[in-house]
Amino acid sequence: MVAGASHDQSLGLGMLCYEDGTWVLTTFGVADAKPPPTFDEMRALADKLLPARFTAALAQAQPIGCPAFHAFPASRWRRYDKLERFPRGIVPFGDAVASFNPTFGQGMTMTSLQAGHLRRALKARNSAMKGDLAAELNRATAKTTYPVWMMNAIGDISFHHATAEPLPRWWRPAGSLFDQFLGAAETDPVLAEWFLRRFSLLDSLYMVPSVPIIGRAIAHNLRLWLKEQRERRQPVTTRRSP
Repeated sequence: MVAGASHDQSLGLGMLCYEDGTWVLTTFGVADAKPPPTFDEMRALADKLLPARFTAALAQAQPIGCPAFHAFPASRWRRYDKLERFPRGIVPFGDAVASFNPTFGQGMTMTSLQAGHLRRALKARNSAMKGDLAAELNRATAKTTYPVWMMNAIGDISFHHATAEPLPRWWRPAGSLFDQFLGAAETDPVLAEWFLRRFSLLDSLYMVPSVPIIGRAIAHNLRLWLKEQRERRQPVTTRRSP
């Protein structure tokens, strides 16, 4: 369960089922917002962000350790694939290539994709006994990093007050449209499943909805808007005071 940070709420919270009946509770902040440092303050944040059934369960939880703190200054993608020459004997990997916003929870999946690239590059090199291993790995890593990095960057700009120069002109409109999509996904299980599977990098690395999915989101938001308009037009009945 995750309540992500947003443009208007710079603190977020996550609860992850672990082992032996334990759960990991994590809080995080973006745009220089500091997450709560104690368990009681973390529960107070949960009261603000989560439905009552979650906070009721959390109120009965017993901490089994002290909070651990990790600072993450900024996302970085080091474009080793663009170098004309690369030092021999060095193979960049994991966060040394791209360090993603940890609140999105995609870093380990991206590193596992790099492991697949490395395995294939080693296999091809052993078969041909030639080729530049690092260059081949860097090219393959760049292809899978690009769509996820773009999704992260637009999310950080749109929702987390991040800045970038120069900023592509289409990023903010894309972020605004996706914000509307997320609004529809809050109450439409089909849209929610599509988003979670793409965000978890299960179905594709590209967060690009198909035409039917876009149409479903538009129709859902239109129904919500029409319902809101009807409720606004309903007359308010009052009783005379005795």
